[in-house]
Amino acid sequence: MSEDAASPAEGSSGLGAKAGAAAGWSLIGFAAGQVVRLAGNLILTRLLFPEAFGLMGLAAVLIQGLILFSDLGIGPSIIQNKEGDRREFLDTAWTMQVIRGVVLTLLTAAAAWPFARFYEDERLFLIVIVVGFSALFQGLNSTKVFTVGRHLSLKKLTVVEFSSQLIGVISMITWALLSPTYWALVAGALITPFSKMLLSHVVLDGPRDWFGWHEPSIRSLINFGKWIFISTAMAFFAGQSDRLIFAKLIPMDMLGVYSTGAMIALMPLTLFGRMERRVVFPVYSAVVRRGDDLAPIFLRLRAAYLTVGAVICAAFMAAGSPLIELMYDDRFIEAGWIVQYLTIGTWFTLLQSTYGAVHLATGRAQWVAASSFGKVIGIIALVIVGYRLADFPGAVLGYAFSEFVRYCILSFGGRKMKLPGLAQDFYFTIAIAAATAMGHFAGLYVRGMGYGVVLHTATAVAVSMLVWIPFGVAYLKPALELIRRRRG
Repeated sequence: MSEDAASPAEGSSGLGAKAGAAAGWSLIGFAAGQVVRLAGNLILTRLLFPEAFGLMGLAAVLIQGLILFSDLGIGPSIIQNKEGDRREFLDTAWTMQVIRGVVLTLLTAAAAWPFARFYEDERLFLIVIVVGFSALFQGLNSTKVFTVGRHLSLKKLTVVEFSSQLIGVISMITWALLSPTYWALVAGALITPFSKMLLSHVVLDGPRDWFGWHEPSIRSLINFGKWIFISTAMAFFAGQSDRLIFAKLIPMDMLGVYSTGAMIALMPLTLFGRMERRVVFPVYSAVVRRGDDLAPIFLRLRAAYLTVGAVICAAFMAAGSPLIELMYDDRFIEAGWIVQYLTIGTWFTLLQSTYGAVHLATGRAQWVAASSFGKVIGIIALVIVGYRLADFPGAVLGYAFSEFVRYCILSFGGRKMKLPGLAQDFYFTIAIAAATAMGHFAGLYVRGMGYGVVLHTATAVAVSMLVWIPFGVAYLKPALELIRRRRG
Protein backbone atom coordinates (compact mmCIF):
# COMPACT_ATOMS: atom_id res chain seq x y z
CA MET A 1 0.00 0.00 0.00
CA SER A 2 1.22 3.42 -0.78
CA GLU A 3 0.73 4.70 2.72
CA ASP A 4 2.98 1.98 4.00
CA ALA A 5 5.74 2.29 1.51
CA ALA A 6 5.97 5.91 0.78
CA SER A 7 7.54 7.39 3.84
CA PRO A 8 10.90 5.65 3.89
CA ALA A 9 11.26 5.60 0.15
CA GLU A 10 10.76 9.26 -0.49
CA GLY A 11 13.25 11.97 0.28
CA SER A 12 10.57 14.65 0.54
CA SER A 13 10.22 15.92 4.08
CA GLY A 14 6.60 16.84 3.36
CA LEU A 15 5.75 13.29 2.33
CA GLY A 16 7.68 11.93 5.30
CA ALA A 17 5.68 14.15 7.63
CA LYS A 18 2.41 12.98 6.07
CA ALA A 19 3.49 9.35 6.42
CA GLY A 20 4.43 9.90 10.05
CA ALA A 21 1.07 11.53 10.74
CA ALA A 22 -0.75 8.71 8.96
CA ALA A 23 1.10 6.10 11.01
CA GLY A 24 0.32 8.06 14.18
CA TRP A 25 -3.39 8.21 13.43
CA SER A 26 -3.37 4.53 12.53
CA LEU A 27 -1.82 3.60 15.87
CA ILE A 28 -4.21 5.90 17.74
CA GLY A 29 -7.14 4.25 16.00
CA PHE A 30 -5.76 0.81 16.79
CA ALA A 31 -5.27 1.58 20.49
CA ALA A 32 -8.68 3.20 20.88
CA GLY A 33 -10.37 0.40 18.98
CA GLN A 34 -8.74 -2.29 21.12
CA VAL A 35 -9.82 -0.53 24.31
CA VAL A 36 -13.43 -0.36 23.10
CA ARG A 37 -13.31 -3.95 21.87
CA LEU A 38 -11.90 -5.32 25.13
CA ALA A 39 -14.25 -3.25 27.31
CA GLY A 40 -17.23 -4.37 25.25
CA ASN A 41 -16.14 -8.00 25.46
CA LEU A 42 -15.71 -7.83 29.24
CA ILE A 43 -19.22 -6.41 29.64
CA LEU A 44 -20.85 -8.77 27.16
CA THR A 45 -19.28 -11.89 28.69
CA ARG A 46 -21.06 -10.98 31.92
CA LEU A 47 -24.41 -10.43 30.18
CA LEU A 48 -24.38 -13.35 27.75
CA PHE A 49 -23.59 -17.05 27.91
CA PRO A 50 -20.41 -18.53 26.32
CA GLU A 51 -22.43 -20.41 23.70
CA ALA A 52 -23.50 -17.08 22.16
CA PHE A 53 -19.87 -16.20 21.40
CA GLY A 54 -19.32 -19.64 19.86
CA LEU A 55 -22.32 -19.26 17.55
CA MET A 56 -21.36 -15.76 16.50
CA GLY A 57 -17.70 -16.64 16.06
CA LEU A 58 -18.56 -19.57 13.82
CA ALA A 59 -20.93 -17.51 11.66
CA ALA A 60 -18.35 -14.71 11.42
CA VAL A 61 -15.71 -17.13 10.13
CA LEU A 62 -18.02 -18.25 7.31
CA ILE A 63 -18.73 -14.66 6.28
CA GLN A 64 -15.06 -13.73 6.51
CA GLY A 65 -14.14 -16.77 4.44
CA LEU A 66 -16.54 -15.83 1.66
CA ILE A 67 -15.26 -12.25 1.73
CA LEU A 68 -11.63 -13.36 1.46
CA PHE A 69 -12.38 -15.90 -1.26
CA SER A 70 -13.94 -13.16 -3.39
CA ASP A 71 -11.41 -10.42 -2.63
CA LEU A 72 -10.45 -8.66 -5.86
CA GLY A 73 -8.18 -6.18 -4.11
CA ILE A 74 -10.34 -3.18 -5.02
CA GLY A 75 -9.07 -1.12 -2.09
CA PRO A 76 -5.35 -1.79 -2.70
CA SER A 77 -5.95 -1.17 -6.43
CA ILE A 78 -7.35 2.29 -5.71
CA ILE A 79 -4.41 3.09 -3.45
CA GLN A 80 -1.60 1.93 -5.75
CA ASN A 81 -3.00 2.50 -9.25
CA LYS A 82 -1.83 5.63 -11.05
CA GLU A 83 -5.46 6.17 -12.15
CA GLY A 84 -6.72 5.90 -8.58
CA ASP A 85 -7.89 9.52 -8.44
CA ARG A 86 -9.81 9.48 -11.72
CA ARG A 87 -13.58 9.55 -11.34
CA GLU A 88 -14.23 6.90 -14.00
CA PHE A 89 -11.80 4.53 -12.28
CA LEU A 90 -13.39 5.11 -8.87
CA ASP A 91 -16.94 4.74 -10.19
CA THR A 92 -15.99 1.47 -11.88
CA ALA A 93 -14.32 0.23 -8.69
CA TRP A 94 -17.36 1.19 -6.60
CA THR A 95 -19.71 -0.56 -9.04
CA MET A 96 -17.65 -3.75 -8.86
CA GLN A 97 -17.57 -3.46 -5.09
CA VAL A 98 -21.37 -3.10 -4.86
CA ILE A 99 -21.93 -6.06 -7.19
CA ARG A 100 -19.56 -8.16 -5.10
CA GLY A 101 -21.43 -7.17 -1.93
CA VAL A 102 -24.77 -8.23 -3.41
CA VAL A 103 -23.36 -11.53 -4.68
CA LEU A 104 -21.74 -12.27 -1.30
CA THR A 105 -25.01 -11.63 0.52
CA LEU A 106 -26.81 -14.07 -1.79
CA LEU A 107 -24.03 -16.66 -1.46
CA THR A 108 -24.17 -16.39 2.31
CA ALA A 109 -27.90 -16.99 2.28
CA ALA A 110 -27.41 -20.03 0.04
CA ALA A 111 -24.68 -21.41 2.33
CA ALA A 112 -26.64 -20.87 5.55
CA TRP A 113 -28.64 -24.09 5.59
CA PRO A 114 -25.84 -26.56 4.66
CA PHE A 115 -23.56 -24.74 7.10
CA ALA A 116 -26.10 -25.15 9.91
CA ARG A 117 -26.64 -28.79 9.02
CA PHE A 118 -22.90 -29.50 8.94
CA TYR A 119 -22.47 -28.16 12.47
CA GLU A 120 -25.80 -29.65 13.58
CA ASP A 121 -27.18 -26.41 14.98
CA GLU A 122 -30.29 -24.93 13.33
CA ARG A 123 -29.73 -21.57 15.04
CA LEU A 124 -26.84 -20.95 12.67
CA PHE A 125 -29.22 -20.88 9.69
CA LEU A 126 -30.90 -17.58 10.54
CA ILE A 127 -27.77 -16.12 12.16
CA VAL A 128 -25.75 -16.60 8.98
CA ILE A 129 -28.47 -15.15 6.75
CA VAL A 130 -28.79 -12.01 8.87
CA VAL A 131 -25.04 -11.50 9.39
CA GLY A 132 -24.56 -11.97 5.65
CA PHE A 133 -26.01 -8.51 5.07
CA SER A 134 -22.80 -7.11 6.56
CA ALA A 135 -21.15 -8.00 3.22
CA LEU A 136 -23.71 -5.82 1.45
CA PHE A 137 -22.95 -2.89 3.74
CA GLN A 138 -19.23 -3.34 3.14
CA GLY A 139 -19.87 -3.33 -0.59
CA LEU A 140 -21.67 0.00 -0.28
CA ASN A 141 -18.72 1.68 1.50
CA SER A 142 -17.53 4.84 -0.21
CA THR A 143 -14.32 4.62 -2.23
CA LYS A 144 -13.23 7.60 -0.12
CA VAL A 145 -12.25 4.97 2.49
CA PHE A 146 -9.38 4.11 0.13
CA THR A 147 -8.64 7.49 -1.47
CA VAL A 148 -7.92 9.08 1.91
CA GLY A 149 -5.43 6.26 2.53
CA ARG A 150 -3.94 6.86 -0.91
CA HIS A 151 -3.19 10.44 0.13
CA LEU A 152 -2.06 9.53 3.68
CA SER A 153 -4.90 11.51 5.23
CA LEU A 154 -6.17 9.13 7.89
CA LYS A 155 -7.55 11.48 10.55
CA LYS A 156 -11.19 11.41 9.45
CA LEU A 157 -11.01 7.73 8.48
CA THR A 158 -9.77 6.92 11.98
CA VAL A 159 -12.74 8.83 13.40
CA VAL A 160 -15.13 6.97 11.10
CA GLU A 161 -13.75 3.53 12.00
CA PHE A 162 -13.63 4.24 15.72
CA SER A 163 -17.12 5.77 15.74
CA SER A 164 -18.65 2.82 13.91
CA GLN A 165 -16.94 0.38 16.27
CA LEU A 166 -18.15 2.32 19.30
CA ILE A 167 -21.70 2.46 17.93
CA GLY A 168 -21.62 -1.29 17.34
CA VAL A 169 -20.37 -2.06 20.87
CA ILE A 170 -22.96 0.23 22.47
CA SER A 171 -25.72 -1.39 20.42
CA MET A 172 -24.63 -4.88 21.50
CA ILE A 173 -24.50 -3.94 25.18
CA THR A 174 -27.89 -2.20 25.00
CA TRP A 175 -29.49 -5.20 23.28
CA ALA A 176 -27.89 -7.61 25.74
CA LEU A 177 -29.24 -5.60 28.68
CA LEU A 178 -32.76 -5.72 27.21
CA SER A 179 -32.60 -9.26 25.85
CA PRO A 180 -29.50 -11.34 26.78
CA THR A 181 -29.36 -13.62 23.73
CA TYR A 182 -26.95 -14.19 20.86
CA TRP A 183 -29.00 -11.72 18.82
CA ALA A 184 -27.18 -8.93 20.67
CA LEU A 185 -23.95 -10.03 18.94
CA VAL A 186 -25.73 -10.39 15.61
CA ALA A 187 -27.06 -6.83 15.94
CA GLY A 188 -23.54 -5.52 16.51
CA ALA A 189 -22.26 -7.44 13.48
CA LEU A 190 -24.77 -5.51 11.33
CA ILE A 191 -24.80 -2.09 12.98
CA THR A 192 -21.00 -1.70 12.92
CA PRO A 193 -20.56 -2.07 9.12
CA PHE A 194 -23.78 -0.13 8.46
CA SER A 195 -22.47 2.76 10.56
CA LYS A 196 -19.12 2.72 8.79
CA MET A 197 -20.83 2.66 5.39
CA LEU A 198 -23.04 5.62 6.24
CA LEU A 199 -20.24 7.65 7.84
CA SER A 200 -17.86 6.93 4.96
CA HIS A 201 -20.21 8.77 2.59
CA VAL A 202 -21.05 11.61 4.97
CA VAL A 203 -17.84 12.38 6.88
CA LEU A 204 -14.97 11.68 4.49
CA ASP A 205 -13.92 14.35 2.00
CA GLY A 206 -14.36 13.86 -1.72
CA PRO A 207 -16.98 13.54 -4.46
CA ARG A 208 -19.79 11.05 -4.07
CA ASP A 209 -19.69 7.61 -5.67
CA TRP A 210 -21.96 6.55 -8.48
CA PHE A 211 -22.28 3.64 -10.88
CA GLY A 212 -19.86 3.48 -13.81
CA TRP A 213 -18.30 0.93 -16.16
CA HIS A 214 -14.97 1.77 -17.77
CA GLU A 215 -13.37 -1.12 -19.67
CA PRO A 216 -9.68 -0.16 -19.15
CA SER A 217 -10.35 0.33 -15.45
CA ILE A 218 -11.99 -3.09 -15.24
CA ARG A 219 -8.99 -4.74 -16.88
CA SER A 220 -6.63 -2.96 -14.52
CA LEU A 221 -8.65 -3.91 -11.44
CA ILE A 222 -8.92 -7.57 -12.45
CA ASN A 223 -5.24 -7.85 -13.45
CA PHE A 224 -4.13 -6.58 -10.06
CA GLY A 225 -6.88 -8.34 -8.12
CA LYS A 226 -6.05 -11.87 -9.25
CA TRP A 227 -2.90 -11.87 -7.11
CA ILE A 228 -4.82 -10.51 -4.14
CA PHE A 229 -7.38 -13.28 -4.64
CA ILE A 230 -4.74 -16.02 -4.42
CA SER A 231 -3.06 -14.41 -1.42
CA THR A 232 -6.23 -13.84 0.62
CA ALA A 233 -7.58 -17.32 -0.14
CA MET A 234 -4.46 -18.88 1.34
CA ALA A 235 -4.53 -16.40 4.23
CA PHE A 236 -8.03 -17.56 5.15
CA PHE A 237 -7.00 -21.20 5.44
CA ALA A 238 -3.83 -20.25 7.30
CA GLY A 239 -5.40 -17.82 9.76
CA GLN A 240 -9.14 -18.45 10.08
CA SER A 241 -9.59 -22.21 9.97
CA ASP A 242 -9.23 -22.85 13.71
CA ARG A 243 -12.87 -22.15 14.63
CA LEU A 244 -14.17 -24.16 11.67
CA ILE A 245 -12.11 -27.16 12.79
CA PHE A 246 -12.66 -26.84 16.53
CA ALA A 247 -16.42 -26.41 16.12
CA LYS A 248 -16.56 -30.11 15.12
CA LEU A 249 -14.45 -31.17 18.12
CA ILE A 250 -15.94 -29.26 21.06
CA PRO A 251 -19.35 -28.01 22.28
CA MET A 252 -20.53 -24.57 21.22
CA ASP A 253 -20.07 -23.06 24.68
CA MET A 254 -16.43 -24.19 24.73
CA LEU A 255 -15.99 -22.67 21.26
CA GLY A 256 -17.16 -19.39 22.79
CA VAL A 257 -14.53 -19.73 25.52
CA TYR A 258 -11.91 -20.45 22.84
CA SER A 259 -13.01 -17.38 20.85
CA THR A 260 -12.56 -15.21 23.94
CA GLY A 261 -9.07 -16.61 24.60
CA ALA A 262 -8.12 -16.19 20.95
CA MET A 263 -9.26 -12.56 21.00
CA ILE A 264 -6.92 -11.82 23.92
CA ALA A 265 -4.02 -13.83 22.47
CA LEU A 266 -4.28 -12.08 19.09
CA MET A 267 -4.08 -8.55 20.50
CA PRO A 268 -0.25 -8.45 20.37
CA LEU A 269 -0.35 -9.94 16.88
CA THR A 270 -2.68 -7.19 15.67
CA LEU A 271 -0.36 -4.54 17.03
CA PHE A 272 2.80 -6.06 15.59
CA GLY A 273 1.10 -6.71 12.28
CA ARG A 274 0.73 -2.95 12.00
CA MET A 275 4.35 -2.44 13.01
CA GLU A 276 5.48 -4.89 10.37
CA ARG A 277 3.40 -3.24 7.64
CA ARG A 278 4.15 0.38 8.59
CA VAL A 279 7.76 0.21 9.80
CA VAL A 280 9.60 -3.05 9.12
CA PHE A 281 8.44 -3.67 5.54
CA PRO A 282 8.81 -0.02 4.39
CA VAL A 283 12.34 0.25 5.79
CA TYR A 284 13.44 -3.03 4.18
CA SER A 285 11.89 -1.88 0.89
CA ALA A 286 13.80 1.40 1.05
CA VAL A 287 17.08 -0.44 1.68
CA VAL A 288 16.48 -2.71 -1.32
CA ARG A 289 15.58 0.21 -3.62
CA ARG A 290 18.71 2.12 -2.61
CA GLY A 291 20.95 -0.91 -3.12
CA ASP A 292 22.30 -0.92 0.45
CA ASP A 293 23.44 -4.04 2.29
CA LEU A 294 20.27 -5.54 3.77
CA ALA A 295 21.80 -7.99 6.28
CA PRO A 296 22.99 -5.61 9.05
CA ILE A 297 19.84 -3.48 8.90
CA PHE A 298 17.74 -6.65 8.87
CA LEU A 299 19.35 -7.79 12.13
CA ARG A 300 19.25 -4.42 13.88
CA LEU A 301 15.66 -3.55 13.09
CA ARG A 302 14.22 -6.98 13.76
CA ALA A 303 16.18 -7.17 17.04
CA ALA A 304 14.19 -4.20 18.33
CA TYR A 305 10.98 -5.58 16.84
CA LEU A 306 11.53 -9.00 18.43
CA THR A 307 12.57 -7.51 21.77
CA VAL A 308 9.28 -5.65 22.15
CA GLY A 309 7.37 -8.68 20.87
CA ALA A 310 9.19 -11.05 23.21
CA VAL A 311 8.40 -8.89 26.24
CA ILE A 312 4.68 -8.99 25.45
CA CYS A 313 4.60 -12.67 24.46
CA ALA A 314 6.48 -13.73 27.61
CA ALA A 315 4.04 -11.75 29.75
CA PHE A 316 1.03 -13.34 28.03
CA MET A 317 2.46 -16.85 28.36
CA ALA A 318 3.48 -16.36 31.98
CA ALA A 319 0.30 -14.58 33.13
CA GLY A 320 -2.37 -15.78 30.70
CA SER A 321 -4.29 -17.89 33.21
CA PRO A 322 -4.40 -15.41 36.12
CA LEU A 323 -5.12 -12.59 33.66
CA ILE A 324 -8.26 -14.36 32.42
CA GLU A 325 -9.20 -15.20 36.01
CA LEU A 326 -8.87 -11.52 36.87
CA MET A 327 -10.85 -10.22 33.89
CA TYR A 328 -13.60 -12.81 33.38
CA ASP A 329 -15.96 -14.92 35.44
CA ASP A 330 -15.61 -18.66 36.09
CA ARG A 331 -17.39 -19.67 32.87
CA PHE A 332 -14.40 -18.41 30.84
CA ILE A 333 -11.63 -19.67 33.14
CA GLU A 334 -10.33 -22.17 30.55
CA ALA A 335 -9.55 -19.30 28.20
CA GLY A 336 -6.41 -18.82 30.33
CA TRP A 337 -4.50 -21.79 29.02
CA ILE A 338 -5.82 -21.05 25.52
CA VAL A 339 -4.19 -17.60 25.69
CA GLN A 340 -0.92 -19.19 26.78
CA TYR A 341 -0.93 -21.86 24.07
CA LEU A 342 -1.91 -19.51 21.24
CA THR A 343 0.76 -17.00 22.27
CA ILE A 344 3.35 -19.62 21.34
CA GLY A 345 2.02 -19.34 17.81
CA THR A 346 2.12 -15.56 18.09
CA TRP A 347 5.84 -15.70 18.84
CA PHE A 348 6.59 -17.77 15.74
CA THR A 349 4.39 -15.39 13.75
CA LEU A 350 6.58 -12.48 14.87
CA LEU A 351 9.70 -14.40 13.86
CA GLN A 352 8.44 -15.29 10.41
CA SER A 353 6.84 -11.93 9.66
CA THR A 354 10.23 -10.22 9.50
CA TYR A 355 11.40 -12.76 6.94
CA GLY A 356 8.12 -12.33 5.07
CA ALA A 357 8.70 -8.57 4.95
CA VAL A 358 12.12 -9.16 3.37
CA HIS A 359 10.69 -11.51 0.74
CA LEU A 360 8.02 -8.97 -0.19
CA ALA A 361 10.53 -6.12 -0.25
CA THR A 362 12.75 -8.07 -2.67
CA GLY A 363 9.84 -9.17 -4.90
CA ARG A 364 9.85 -12.81 -3.73
CA ALA A 365 6.15 -13.00 -2.90
CA GLN A 366 6.02 -16.67 -3.86
CA TRP A 367 7.80 -17.51 -0.60
CA VAL A 368 5.00 -15.87 1.38
CA ALA A 369 2.35 -17.83 -0.54
CA ALA A 370 4.33 -21.06 -0.08
CA SER A 371 4.61 -20.43 3.66
CA SER A 372 0.84 -19.98 3.99
CA PHE A 373 0.30 -23.24 2.13
CA GLY A 374 2.81 -24.91 4.44
CA LYS A 375 0.91 -23.66 7.47
CA VAL A 376 -2.33 -25.13 6.10
CA ILE A 377 -0.65 -28.52 5.82
CA GLY A 378 0.80 -28.03 9.31
CA ILE A 379 -2.63 -27.22 10.74
CA ILE A 380 -4.14 -30.40 9.32
CA ALA A 381 -1.32 -32.63 10.54
CA LEU A 382 -0.58 -31.06 13.93
CA VAL A 383 -4.18 -30.53 15.01
CA ILE A 384 -5.01 -34.17 14.26
CA VAL A 385 -1.92 -35.44 16.10
CA GLY A 386 -2.45 -33.06 19.01
CA TYR A 387 -6.12 -34.00 19.39
CA ARG A 388 -5.34 -37.71 19.42
CA LEU A 389 -2.57 -37.28 21.99
CA ALA A 390 -4.13 -34.71 24.34
CA ASP A 391 -7.72 -34.01 23.25
CA PHE A 392 -8.70 -30.36 22.74
CA PRO A 393 -5.67 -28.80 24.53
CA GLY A 394 -3.44 -30.86 22.23
CA ALA A 395 -5.37 -29.62 19.20
CA VAL A 396 -4.93 -25.99 20.27
CA LEU A 397 -1.22 -26.54 20.85
CA GLY A 398 -0.97 -28.20 17.44
CA TYR A 399 -2.65 -25.21 15.84
CA ALA A 400 -0.24 -22.86 17.59
CA PHE A 401 2.81 -24.81 16.40
CA SER A 402 1.53 -24.83 12.81
CA GLU A 403 2.97 -21.30 12.64
CA PHE A 404 6.40 -22.89 13.11
CA VAL A 405 5.97 -24.57 9.71
CA ARG A 406 5.50 -21.18 8.08
CA TYR A 407 8.52 -19.86 9.95
CA CYS A 408 10.68 -22.74 8.68
CA ILE A 409 9.76 -22.04 5.05
CA LEU A 410 10.35 -18.28 5.25
CA SER A 411 13.56 -18.58 7.27
CA PHE A 412 14.86 -21.12 4.73
CA GLY A 413 14.18 -18.55 2.04
CA GLY A 414 16.01 -15.98 4.14
CA ARG A 415 18.93 -18.36 4.46
CA LYS A 416 19.13 -18.60 0.66
CA MET A 417 19.38 -14.79 0.65
CA LYS A 418 22.25 -15.08 3.17
CA LEU A 419 20.32 -13.28 5.91
CA PRO A 420 21.96 -14.11 9.27
CA GLY A 421 18.84 -14.40 11.38
CA LEU A 422 18.75 -18.01 12.62
CA ALA A 423 21.13 -17.50 15.55
CA GLN A 424 19.15 -14.44 16.57
CA ASP A 425 15.93 -16.46 16.47
CA PHE A 426 17.46 -19.23 18.58
CA TYR A 427 18.71 -16.90 21.33
CA PHE A 428 15.46 -14.95 21.47
CA THR A 429 13.41 -18.14 21.70
CA ILE A 430 15.56 -19.51 24.52
CA ALA A 431 15.28 -16.16 26.33
CA ILE A 432 11.51 -16.03 25.95
CA ALA A 433 11.21 -19.58 27.30
CA ALA A 434 13.33 -18.65 30.33
CA ALA A 435 11.40 -15.41 30.92
CA THR A 436 8.09 -17.25 30.69
CA ALA A 437 9.18 -19.95 33.14
CA MET A 438 10.53 -17.40 35.63
CA GLY A 439 7.38 -15.31 35.49
CA HIS A 440 5.07 -18.31 35.68
CA PHE A 441 6.70 -19.89 38.71
CA ALA A 442 7.17 -16.55 40.46
CA GLY A 443 3.44 -15.93 40.10
CA LEU A 444 2.60 -19.39 41.41
CA TYR A 445 4.91 -18.83 44.39
CA VAL A 446 3.13 -15.58 45.27
CA ARG A 447 -0.24 -17.30 44.91
CA GLY A 448 0.97 -20.13 47.14
CA MET A 449 1.91 -17.60 49.79
CA GLY A 450 -1.76 -16.74 50.09
CA TYR A 451 -1.91 -13.61 47.95
CA GLY A 452 -4.73 -13.09 45.47
CA VAL A 453 -5.03 -13.14 41.69
CA VAL A 454 -4.09 -9.47 41.28
CA LEU A 455 -0.63 -9.91 42.83
CA HIS A 456 -0.28 -13.27 41.07
CA THR A 457 -0.83 -11.58 37.69
CA ALA A 458 1.36 -8.57 38.48
CA THR A 459 4.24 -10.74 39.68
CA ALA A 460 4.13 -13.03 36.66
CA VAL A 461 4.13 -10.06 34.28
CA ALA A 462 6.83 -8.11 36.13
CA VAL A 463 9.27 -11.01 36.50
CA SER A 464 8.83 -12.12 32.88
CA MET A 465 9.66 -8.57 31.75
CA LEU A 466 12.79 -8.09 33.86
CA VAL A 467 14.74 -10.48 31.64
CA TRP A 468 14.41 -8.13 28.69
CA ILE A 469 15.96 -5.00 30.20
CA PRO A 470 19.46 -5.77 28.79
CA PHE A 471 17.93 -6.54 25.38
CA GLY A 472 16.06 -3.25 25.40
CA VAL A 473 19.14 -1.22 26.19
CA ALA A 474 21.17 -3.04 23.53
CA TYR A 475 18.69 -3.03 20.67
CA LEU A 476 15.94 -0.44 20.93
CA LYS A 477 17.99 2.75 20.84
CA PRO A 478 20.01 1.96 17.67
CA ALA A 479 16.91 0.62 15.91
CA LEU A 480 14.89 3.74 16.67
CA GLU A 481 17.76 5.84 15.36
CA LEU A 482 17.75 3.74 12.18
CA ILE A 483 14.02 4.31 11.67
CA ARG A 484 14.43 8.05 12.28
CA ARG A 485 17.16 8.31 9.63
CA ARG A 486 15.16 6.30 7.10
CA ARG A 487 12.06 8.45 7.56
CA GLY A 488 14.14 11.59 7.23
